[in-house]
Amino acid sequence: MKAQQARSDERDNRRVFRWGVGAAIVVFLLALLYNLLTQTREEGPVKPDTPMQSAPQTTAPSTTAPAAPAAPSK
Repeated sequence: MKAQQARSDERDNRRVFRWGVGAAIVVFLLALLYNLLTQTREEGPVKPDTPMQSAPQTTAPSTTAPAAPAAPSK
């Protein structure tokens, strides 16, 4: 009886192992497929982050004139 139980257990273990390997392969393939489908590919010319022909930025010349004295308070 014990020998029959041992053979049955070994058969069950092999069956579980095969199911586990099969499930791991399916999960791997699904992850690979998901990665390929969600990969973004931009077709056409590359758009720069900043525009190439922007208006020239001019800065106002800084003056070094002293600040006017504050009016006396009464």
